[in-house]
Amino acid sequence: MKGAARPPHPLRPPRPPTLPATLLRDAVARQLATLSLRQAAREIGLSPNALRNFLAGAEPRVATRARLEHWLAARRATTADRSPTVGQLVRLIGELAGDLSPAQAAALGRETASFLLDAYQTRRIASPRWVRELASHYHAPRST
Repeated sequence: MKGAARPPHPLRPPRPPTLPATLLRDAVARQLATLSLRQAAREIGLSPNALRNFLAGAEPRVATRARLEHWLAARRATTADRSPTVGQLVRLIGELAGDLSPAQAAALGRETASFLLDAYQTRRIASPRWVRELASHYHAPRST
């Protein structure tokens, strides 16, 4: 019948995952530092056991991955960009090195920046701007 309204579209399968499972697992675990497992599971729409199993290494179903990725994106949007500034990091390193000599404090900053650069390189993900700025501030060598 021409002009008749179409019936609602059947449920579409979830989109394929965009993050490797290890990165997704790490990102979810970082978010759990600020809220309980039960609260996170409720927000995601999973059981606490399903979330616990995922964090312990279980491979999630495609629909579960989609829920986790959607939840992470929503949390990032609401928490805005909380990346530290170089000034904050330099002050923190200065506080940590309060009993050390200025040369030792600078070495701590260089080693911290080098460690972070290496960690991101090992994970094969781009280091965030704040890590690059910290490395530049302390003239940290980049590994090759």
